[in-house]
Amino acid sequence: MRRFLRLAQKPASLLLLPLVISACDTKNEAETTDSGVVCDTPVALAGDDLVLSVGEPAVLDGSGATFCAKYEAASRTFDWTFETLPTDSSIDVSALSDNRSSTAVTPNFVPDVPGDYTLALTVSDPSGDSAPDYVVVRVGIGDQVPAADCGTNLAGELGETFTFDASDSSDPEGASLEYHWSLTNKPTCSGLDTANLYNSGGPSPTLVPDCDGVYSVSLVVSDGLQYSDPAICYAEVSNDDRAPVADAGDNAEFGVCADNPFELNAWGSYDLDGDAITYQWSVARVPADSTVDESSFDDLASPEPKVTWDVPGTYMFQLQVYDGYEWSAPDLVVYTVDGDAVNNVPVANAGEDVSIDKEVDCESTSYVWTCPDCNGIDIELDGSASFDPDGDDLSYTWTESTGSVTFTNRYAALSDVEIPNQPAEYNVDNTVVYEIDLSVADCAENATDTKLITYTCTGMKP
Repeated sequence: MRRFLRLAQKPASLLLLPLVISACDTKNEAETTDSGVVCDTPVALAGDDLVLSVGEPAVLDGSGATFCAKYEAASRTFDWTFETLPTDSSIDVSALSDNRSSTAVTPNFVPDVPGDYTLALTVSDPSGDSAPDYVVVRVGIGDQVPAADCGTNLAGELGETFTFDASDSSDPEGASLEYHWSLTNKPTCSGLDTANLYNSGGPSPTLVPDCDGVYSVSLVVSDGLQYSDPAICYAEVSNDDRAPVADAGDNAEFGVCADNPFELNAWGSYDLDGDAITYQWSVARVPADSTVDESSFDDLASPEPKVTWDVPGTYMFQLQVYDGYEWSAPDLVVYTVDGDAVNNVPVANAGEDVSIDKEVDCESTSYVWTCPDCNGIDIELDGSASFDPDGDDLSYTWTESTGSVTFTNRYAALSDVEIPNQPAEYNVDNTVVYEIDLSVADCAENATDTKLITYTCTGMKP
């Protein structure tokens, strides 16, 4: 037990009011008294020093203190104070208030920052006050989990020695690592097991395959306190035929506008010998509340199957391909739906305004001018500059309030609008302004922009 000398003078910034806690005897009766007994001053024992992490309760223990048997347990008191604190700590004696009672000799507090917390305990009975005893609570940030990295997947011919490389495994605190390798999968023709991984306790184990096929090894590293998640690597061993390569596509993250179903993409898969391949998909992991399984696929043997999902979270799908002789190593793809993501409003852009000026020749009869209409005209609309800040797919809708124009495809980013004939008057600018609205929407939000088309028709003297 570490003990500290009482400080001659506590810094003013650390002078804290004591918390006085009384201890009681569980018998709730007076000790046997003897008027001839001479009582020594009580002795405080603040308990063993503690080592823990930020946020972990520090439970103090003053139960080892000794008192004069002459006095009842109810007359004994406990006085805890903080003597020193870490610089950034806001803890004070009120942090011990959870255990303020007549029976509490084991108060606790929750450290708020790393560092050393020194507390003093003084006990008293009618014979006097004890000297203080000290306990140190040493608080760290906790041990972080190391990360295993078994290197790249290997490929080679039967008879070669395959060496895996865990040199990129790491520990956040820089601790030395222990390596634990195991042979987790092998071809049905193989009789090897983990014992055939030579130097399996080091960063570079070797394997000599006994038949062709795909071997998988698992690596877990330890920093002496915690173990990493496993890392999986594969060794593809070929004979005359080389195993195909599965490519399950790129990982993807979606906000609240995630497509349902997902469309997977295995077109990057190939066979090293040019053989035709078939596809086999499976579900590797789904969110806790999900019921997605292989029945959620529309076609497990398709290179681009659709998978219907049900709840936000992380979905992992596995792909293997077969060339008629060997199965590939599995490849994984992760699709994440973030149900808590903020959905930003899209931005609509209907394009620049347009002005059209037309002139027609008028005729005069008995000083009365008659003019033909200006012909209608087609205007190209382009809303492709619209975008969604989250990258969500957009839907497009073109509208015009008067209903006098015609759209070739009002639900596409690109469309033509047909402006009707405009009447003409002699020596008069007859102007009509059409407001063409573009609305764009993702799954939850929409935005609108307006394009003005100004058509001016003027009757002229020939």
